[in-house]
Amino acid sequence: MHTLCTEPRQEIADLAPDAAEQRVIRQFAEALLFEKLVKYETGPRVDTDSGAEAVYDRQVDFRVGELHFQCLATFSSYDRVRIAQGSLVRITEGAAMLFHMAELLQAMEVPAAGKRRLLDELAQTIELHRWNRTHLDHHRSPRRGLGFQALESAIVEGHQYHPSFKTRTGFSVADHQAYGSEAGETFQLHFVAMSRELLRSALPEDEAVFWNRELGEGAYGWLTGRLEELGGDWERFALVPVHPWQAKDLRERGFGEVIDSGALIPLGAAGDFYHATQSMRTVVNATHPEKANIKLPLDIVCTSSRRNLEPHFVCTAPLLSGWLASLVAEDPFLQGGNRLQLLKEYAAVSHETDEEVEEDEDTSGLLGVIFRESIVGRLNEGETAIPFTALTLIESDGRPFIAGWIEEHGAERWADRLIETVVIPIWHMLVHHGIAFEAHAQNLILVHENGWPKRVVLRDFHEDTEFVPEFLGRPETEPDFASVDPIFRTIPLDDGYRMELIESLRQLYVDTVYVFNLADVSFLMARFHGFSESGFWNLVRKKLDAYAASGVTDAARIAALGAETPDIIVESLLTKTIHRGGTLDYYEHEVRNTLSREVP
Repeated sequence: MHTLCTEPRQEIADLAPDAAEQRVIRQFAEALLFEKLVKYETGPRVDTDSGAEAVYDRQVDFRVGELHFQCLATFSSYDRVRIAQGSLVRITEGAAMLFHMAELLQAMEVPAAGKRRLLDELAQTIELHRWNRTHLDHHRSPRRGLGFQALESAIVEGHQYHPSFKTRTGFSVADHQAYGSEAGETFQLHFVAMSRELLRSALPEDEAVFWNRELGEGAYGWLTGRLEELGGDWERFALVPVHPWQAKDLRERGFGEVIDSGALIPLGAAGDFYHATQSMRTVVNATHPEKANIKLPLDIVCTSSRRNLEPHFVCTAPLLSGWLASLVAEDPFLQGGNRLQLLKEYAAVSHETDEEVEEDEDTSGLLGVIFRESIVGRLNEGETAIPFTALTLIESDGRPFIAGWIEEHGAERWADRLIETVVIPIWHMLVHHGIAFEAHAQNLILVHENGWPKRVVLRDFHEDTEFVPEFLGRPETEPDFASVDPIFRTIPLDDGYRMELIESLRQLYVDTVYVFNLADVSFLMARFHGFSESGFWNLVRKKLDAYAASGVTDAARIAALGAETPDIIVESLLTKTIHRGGTLDYYEHEVRNTLSREVP
């Protein structure tokens, strides 16, 4: 594991932070400023010879403890702070000096244990980001011509805001190379047979028919024979795929007792080959790309979130997907022009635990699977799909991934079409149907035709779909989640799919669609194509106004969201990391609402 430098500052090149560390430092500082964790002063940029682009038009000074830092930055939509790469320096006795991440962290008022954990997370991010830059060729040539699955692996940049954008606590560098999305290595899934008494399943058809179709008769036949060799059969046991990294240490992960009792039988690797996606837990079929994307739990921490599969949101996934798909299919507005496509999660299996038993609590969420439709094979002639995260990539030629499209269609015209294609369908699901998604860039796919946006595709919504029962557009259609998992009879509001306040829906929508998603697109277009951020968000406002004027949704429902208030609450991702917040913990701060009609 790479250790962050804590040596006194010396003017020699080998102790200067490299590009990987400088990026982590920059994003950490941006988050500190954005989440108002430090006080800062800002004034007009006076240094015009630094080499930083003109868009970074402010000089910012801030202190962390006794240390004084300075950078060139700009304050963009939703108060997002953008620091010019390489401009962030420490001011010591009037001199500007580069510094290491550890120096900044050591100055923060954070408990020692938390500081050590943060150092470890950020050190791994630097190490893995550095490894990618050194060993992979993705960033050395433009990726514009890659197909969907190849592009998904080639997007090595990671989260553009979170400073721990490559943290994979639990992974070694060898694990990162073998199972990370960036290297594109393929692997077979492992399988276990588990006592049916310990499992819950939601399959769309007869179990044997399902597994034969998903795995192929050869693989399923081999697994059947292997189970029989080990003394089992499908009457007493059911099949569960396991990520190969997770399969290596099942006993150490708390399954020793159930293995020793004979209730869990490891069967080995079989079937098609897969490779990881940006979300790590989800793997795509490299042998047959049109087959299911498979989501598996990983006992690691990525961007400060544990990547297990919360058991109560696994077998409800097919029920949720079926409901959402029916709402979309029966909605004339969404069907007109083929505005929205969902990749359904159609099958699931989950290990059921007794959460009052300590041993069971340790293994909760560590075995299970969700099958999701692949975008491959679900496109019309002439259409291409790209991960939405590709829209903000800067290629090796120094130009955005989307530069050619904007040059062909014009910046304003292309932005107008993108907003119509992406914002309006997700907004409609919120105001008309009362349903909010975690629609950040990693969960979206853009379908285009020669760069012209055609429709948006939503994926991975089994855990973070939210609604307020009283605000549902068709409340009579709400699924009976308790019929799948009894916990939904007693689960508190805000802990499941049901929220207490409509404001929670707005927060999820604004955070994931605007603040940490389209705000990056609008900044890129201003930075590289001269289309101002105010121009971009004026287009968004015009599209929302046109939607309201169309009468598709009652004006009172739109007003209930309060989406035009001058200030709004957004999630504080770095603060959550510092405090080691859990899945359901929410840290927040207030920012100016770019779409407010009031002058800020």
